[in-house]
Amino acid sequence: MDSSVESAEILRVRGLSAGYGGRAVVSGIDLSLGRGEILGLLGANGSGKSTVLRAITGQILPLGGIVAIDGVDLAAAPERAKSGFGLAIDPPDLPGALTGWQYLELVASIRGCAEDDWPGVNAVERLGLRRWIERPIAEYSLGTRAKIAIAAALLGAPPLLILDESLNGLDPLAAFEVKRIIMALASSGRHAVIISTHVVEAVPGLCNRAILLAEGRVARTWDARQLAEAGRVPAGFEACVMEALRVSTAAAVE
Repeated sequence: MDSSVESAEILRVRGLSAGYGGRAVVSGIDLSLGRGEILGLLGANGSGKSTVLRAITGQILPLGGIVAIDGVDLAAAPERAKSGFGLAIDPPDLPGALTGWQYLELVASIRGCAEDDWPGVNAVERLGLRRWIERPIAEYSLGTRAKIAIAAALLGAPPLLILDESLNGLDPLAAFEVKRIIMALASSGRHAVIISTHVVEAVPGLCNRAILLAEGRVARTWDARQLAEAGRVPAGFEACVMEALRVSTAAAVE
């Protein structure tokens, strides 16, 4: 695939199988994500959400299938493909010995951009990191670690932004600001966002697509219209997700 021609499709996943030790945790995953889309990735613990994201970002080798990011095949050109996304890593995995600013400098050096090259926003100011930025990450709370991980993921304005449960530990103000940034990125028509989250009730107001994983497979999908309809009813989308989970769990037991 030729990455020199900008395509409306930022992520293409076909027939993805992935797992650990040769054992598949997820199988048969098909997913396309276009510019301007915000995808909510849902599922219970152990459903395969993190495994899918690790395979998409090259942290684990797929057992089968194809992953392409911004037109670049991940298996054929991993470095070029990885330059197409920004990943907010799991807060406990951040290097505690570095200060927040040193971590931003490290990520910027890898991405080939400045340590304050954010897409139309000063992430340090917007996320309330100013008084922490020169202190070691080891001193950060879980929420502050999540903030610096998100700020790093935004560096260089990557076409695809991936947040793996990054919203869960944020305080209300920071969560509000991150949502505003995400929606601005999508509305620009140049970026797409994947948000893996357990906060089901937030999905209809933030995402324009959603996927539910259960037992390592796609159990249910929602497009923009279906999300909007479910969001109009109090707890409507949450009820849809819970029912889909019940059906998937019952089918797995049979």
